[in-house]
Order: sequence, then structure tokens, then C-alpha cells
Amino acid sequence: MEIQQILTLSYTAWIALLVLAELLCAIDILRNQGDEPQRTLLWFMVIFAFPVFGVILYFFAGRSRRSSIGKRVADSADDFPARIRQNETVARYLEQIEPFVREGGTVSARTLDSILPATRAIAGNSVKLLRDGTAAYPEMLRAIHDAKHAVLLQSFIIADDEIGRDILKALEYKASTGVEVKILYDSFGSFWSAFYRMFNRFGRGIRTFKIRPFSLMNSFTRWRMQMRNHRKLLVVDGCVAFLGGINISAENVPAKRHGDSAIHDLHCRIEGPAVGELELIFLRDWMYAANETPESIVSSFILPPPGRKGDHTLRLVASGWGQSYEGSEKIFHTAVATAKKSIWIISPYFVPDTPFLMAWRMAAARGTDVRIIVPLNNNHFYVKLASRSFYAPLLEDGVRIFERRGVFVHAKAMLVDHEWALVGSSNCDVRSFRLNFELDAVIRGSAFLDTLKQELERELAASDEITPESLAQKKGAVRAAENLCALLTPML
Repeated sequence: MEIQQILTLSYTAWIALLVLAELLCAIDILRNQGDEPQRTLLWFMVIFAFPVFGVILYFFAGRSRRSSIGKRVADSADDFPARIRQNETVARYLEQIEPFVREGGTVSARTLDSILPATRAIAGNSVKLLRDGTAAYPEMLRAIHDAKHAVLLQSFIIADDEIGRDILKALEYKASTGVEVKILYDSFGSFWSAFYRMFNRFGRGIRTFKIRPFSLMNSFTRWRMQMRNHRKLLVVDGCVAFLGGINISAENVPAKRHGDSAIHDLHCRIEGPAVGELELIFLRDWMYAANETPESIVSSFILPPPGRKGDHTLRLVASGWGQSYEGSEKIFHTAVATAKKSIWIISPYFVPDTPFLMAWRMAAARGTDVRIIVPLNNNHFYVKLASRSFYAPLLEDGVRIFERRGVFVHAKAMLVDHEWALVGSSNCDVRSFRLNFELDAVIRGSAFLDTLKQELERELAASDEITPESLAQKKGAVRAAENLCALLTPML
């Protein structure tokens, strides 16, 4: 056979493989994302307009947690509640928490009860708002220092810097004293820490020190961009917990960083009956990541009798397969749809899809005081451009938009009618709503709501309000770039 014929056959084979790959991608898109027309159409355009690049991009960044891989998490957690109830300690805790659940139900929003049946409102908690790592890390380290039985840490990012190493050293020391320590990190968010083997430097030879990546893939695909575990959670002895938007990184201490590398964020310290629920949320994730059984992971833990610590009611929403799927999206939509007087939100990534954009506009049109705070300096320029593409229609219907000056704002909080609040890890975008595993707290209680309102007022004072006049001065090239990024909304 001549060389030219061989080359022709080789090219034909490669083209056939490429066409097959595109067809397989198309089938996967229709199977797993067919109920999201915008996202489906966008991915079709990408894989067929850019055959090689598009297929590779879809493999790493396109598949949502509705795929068969994501369902493995649900399958592993399906019988989790029933099996842990067989444990005497857990059964006793669930029985003792019932009075707080009944009390929480009396002040709980009926809409949230119906759309989030896997969650419940729990009364009797104290909640403290923490501003930046400057306030959060010292309290977290004190809680770790006082631990007697178990410390559970979960974070999207555990950075290889002074903060990350300090916290891991504290956990390593507690493990050496016999305290059970379990740590979960996200393979994508903590990529560089894992790449430089930071986690291997801690806990060597200590039986009670365990650290795992939360990875939904095998070793070949573990660094895929989708299906990230975006939760930030610390639980100590089942008595005190921390959750919110703060990762484990020196970037969250503005005094230690300057300019673009500093991050402003919010976190919560929680005590009371709801802490036990947070411990069980962590253990469900650990069960999957460590491939353990429900019986084995709860057998060594002590859930103390739940006692009243305050007058705040919490509803904990862990969004993801096997728990409250699309839970964060339902909360955001409920807030916008039911707010009567006001809804204030601060979010680093405000990238709503078309129906949700209209919901914000209609909320303002019916007279609700709608205020959206986003960072002026965003760590992802394309998200900033996409967000700005929505400003004009929002302003037309009375939504007030503020860009917060200074360091990058990573805070995620919402205040609705000064009756309830949301604080957690969820951004206001498609990724948090349908791709990530998130953890948020719906909080009721006047003391916390007053504190959060003061914090949001401080953010507003440090922001520039967007006006129609400022938008009119925007150059055509900038407007075109914003609209281009807006087309990518289903992927951001």
C-alpha cells in the first residue's frame, strides 16, 4: 500500500473517531442536560463549531452532576438516613432534637417546608456573624484547641500558606492526643496544595488523623472542573460549627494580603441543636469520599444531647445529589418570589439565567426594595463582564445595583424582609444552583438579622451605585464584550 493511501486511511480514521466523539457528546448532552435548552444549545454549538477543542472542553467542564457519575453520590447516600438511625447515639440525638424541630416549624416558612422536604427548621441556636478570616480563623483555632472528641473540616480550598498550615498543624496536634480528625478538600479547589503534596506532610503515623479529597471521579479524571464540592464547614465535638463562604487561605485575612490577592468574606459560628445536623451532613460526604459504610462512620462519634444555646432558628440546606438537589436554587427563587418589603443580596458572582433575571425585575416592579451588591474588582473578569450585561434591564424595573470598591468581595448573604437571611457557600449563578455541592443556612432571629443588616449597610456605604447615566457612557466595544460573556451564562 502506498504512503499516500496509508495517510488517507489515517486521516479518515481520525475524522471518524472525531465524529463518533461528537455524537457521544451530543447524546450525553441530551441525556443529562436536555431540560436546560440554553445550556444544551450552547454546548451543541461548542462541540460542533470547535470539534477537537469542544469535545475536550465538554469532557472537563461540561458534564453536570446529573450525569451517571454524579448519581453515584446519590446511590451511596440513598439509605444513609435509615442506616444511621440504627446507631444508638444517632437515634438518641434524633429523638432529643424533636422538640426543637417542632418549635422551629412554628416559625418556618411554609414554602421552604414544601420545596425542601429533606430539610427542617431547628430552633434554639446561637449564630454569630464573622467578618473575614481575621475574625473567623482565631475562633476556629480556639474551637479546635478545645476539642475533646472529634473535629470535622471540609473546605473547597485548603491553601498551602501560613493559614492552611497553621490549621493543619492544630488538627495534627489534636489527632496526636487521640481526638478523631477528618478532613475533606475539593480536588479542583485545592489543586495546587495537592499537587505539591502539602497534605502528605501532616498526620503521618497518626491513626486518628484522616484526610481525603472529595472527588467524584477516578484518578484519571479527578481534576475535572465540574461537580465541585464547594462547601465550607468545621464541626467540633458536635457542639460548635462554622459555615459560610470562607476557605482556608491567607487571602481571607486582608491584613496579610494586598491588592488583588486579598478577599473579603463572611462566615458564621453556630452553637445549638443544629450542629448535630451539620455533623451528619459532613459524615454523608465522608462516607462517599472514604468509601465507608454509614455504620462505621457514626460508630466512633459522640453527638451530645442538644441543648438550647440561643433563640435563632436554622434550616440547613446541603445542595447536591443524595440531599436537597437544587436546594440553593429553590431558596433563591423563593426569596425573590415571596419578598414583600425588601431583598438585599451580596454575591461575588451574580449571573442569573433568563427566568431568574425576570424574577428579580418583577420583584422590583411590584415595589420591593431590591438591592444587589457585587464586587467592583472580580477575580474572574468574564464573570464581571457577564454580570454587567444584566444591569440595564434590572435598572429599568427599579433594581438598585452597587459595585463594592476595594478588595475582591467573596461574601454570600441575603436578607429578606428583615424576617430571614441566607448565609453560606452558594453564589447567585448556574454553577452553584446546578453543578456544585453547596451548604447554606436559612436563619431566623432578630439579633442575627440586625447584625447582617448592619453589615450590608456597611457594604453599601463602601459601594458605588450604578445609574442609567453611567451605563449610557459605556463604549460599544465594552458592551459587545459584556454581551459575549453573557452568552456563556449557562457555562459560568
